[in-house]
Amino acid sequence: MLKRKSILLGILVIVVTMGLAFAFAGMKKAPKERKVISKEIVVPVQSIKNAKIDLKLSVIGNLEARDKVEVYTEVTGILKSSKKQFLEGVSFSKGEILLSIQDDKYRAEVYSKRSSFMTEIASVLPDLKFDYPESYSAWEQYLKELDVEKQLAPIPAAQNDQEKYFLAGKNIYTEYYNIKSLEQQLSKYSIIAPFSGEIIESNIKPGTLVMSGQKLGEFVNTSAYDLVVGIDLNNLAGIKVGNKVNVYSKNTNGNWDGSVRRISKKVDSETQMVNVYIAVSGNDLKEGMFLNADIQLKKDVFGVEIPRKFLVNSEYVFIVSKGIVNQQKVTIVQKKEDVVVIEGLEDGDLLVLKTSGIHKGIAVGTQEQ
Repeated sequence: MLKRKSILLGILVIVVTMGLAFAFAGMKKAPKERKVISKEIVVPVQSIKNAKIDLKLSVIGNLEARDKVEVYTEVTGILKSSKKQFLEGVSFSKGEILLSIQDDKYRAEVYSKRSSFMTEIASVLPDLKFDYPESYSAWEQYLKELDVEKQLAPIPAAQNDQEKYFLAGKNIYTEYYNIKSLEQQLSKYSIIAPFSGEIIESNIKPGTLVMSGQKLGEFVNTSAYDLVVGIDLNNLAGIKVGNKVNVYSKNTNGNWDGSVRRISKKVDSETQMVNVYIAVSGNDLKEGMFLNADIQLKKDVFGVEIPRKFLVNSEYVFIVSKGIVNQQKVTIVQKKEDVVVIEGLEDGDLLVLKTSGIHKGIAVGTQEQ
């Protein structure tokens, strides 16, 4: 009897336990559905709109006077005073005397030689009158016009060999060319301005002794300058003689029109730059100034300017077509420091504004900037 009760009690415990289990199971909430996370990559893009671009290259250069001379003396003497002194900032017109050295002694010697030459011509006139009458009047007129204080005029040409030998025997030719040599030396006591310009360096003052070969200063043409700029080989192809240039100064706010005058054939071995000389003239320009210049290049460019960082392998860009990234080859027209001018994209092409984390063939979403 006791055994039977134990069995029934065990069955009852099992039934109660199962009932409680089902009851608790009914109380448990159903698990929430997991949201499907999209793995689509969204990239920033820009819709291409091509336009005509007037290309220009911005450079900085140093201004040099096109005509510049270092003034040296070829004679020795005391520098003479004058109303217009040879000092920095003083302007001279072409043909004006820049400076003069005392030449009294040498000038007197030249006058003496010319006087002796007059005597020699006078001594041969009687022989010319009888032996070479066809030349007599020319030599007589030459003697009348000869002035010891003026440079000798060219002597009359001999009419024949006999006359030439006769004059040579009388040392007429020797004396004439000796005097012309002295006149040439005398001219060196005064230094004449070869063009209109300004003194930019002066190393001498009036009353001091100057020696032959001594540098006295520098004289420049202030009406014509060359702006010397270095151009790298990548941009040199677009620069030609005659290209228009806008020259300007950030320091003085000055602005001048210029043009490419010449292009050096030499490449600097260290910088790989080529010197380009830009002709410019105008007020407020001075030797040694640093100036900016925008050189106009070819004008028939129809393209777009983009940051250099969007280039792939130097000649491709990423574009999105029908949700797929493609790699498009482009023509690089000009490279600048941070941007490039390119051709080869169509209006409406979606340029991808990044290069990292994507590749050709990947499916993406777009977000236009």
